[in-house]
This record gives sequence, structure tokens and C-alpha cells, in this order.
Amino acid sequence: MHFTTMFEIVLLAFFAALIPEPAFAYIDPGLGSLIFQGAIAAFVTAAGAWAALRTKFREFLARFLNNRRAGENASE
Repeated sequence: MHFTTMFEIVLLAFFAALIPEPAFAYIDPGLGSLIFQGAIAAFVTAAGAWAALRTKFREFLARFLNNRRAGENASE
């Protein structure tokens, strides 16, 4: 198969996927609570990750500064 033919097939499939079709679907009444629970879980996860990262950074910074001060005191 030539490249242009393959490209045309992919392009045709892409544009065919953009044609709107009726979904005949409904929004479940529990979907709002599912979205709300997901948002809360994402927020709590991000807050926990931020707290852990902040703690690790503070420990690293304290260790770095202590090592630096110890090096300055040793050279005196």
C-alpha cells in the first residue's frame, strides 16, 4: 500500500469519527455523586502528595544546611 493511500484511509476514518450520531443515552442520577466523589478523592490525594513532598523537601533542606554548617565549622 502506498503512503498516500494509507494516509487517505486514516484521514477518512478520522473525519468519519467526527460525524455526530444520536447517542440514545441518559445521565444516571448517581453520576453527580460519582463525579463529586472523584473530585474529592483527587483533592485529598493531591493534598496528601503535597504534604509528603513538602515534608521531604524540608528534611532535605535541613540536612543540606546542617552539612553545610558542619563543613564551615570544620574549616575554622
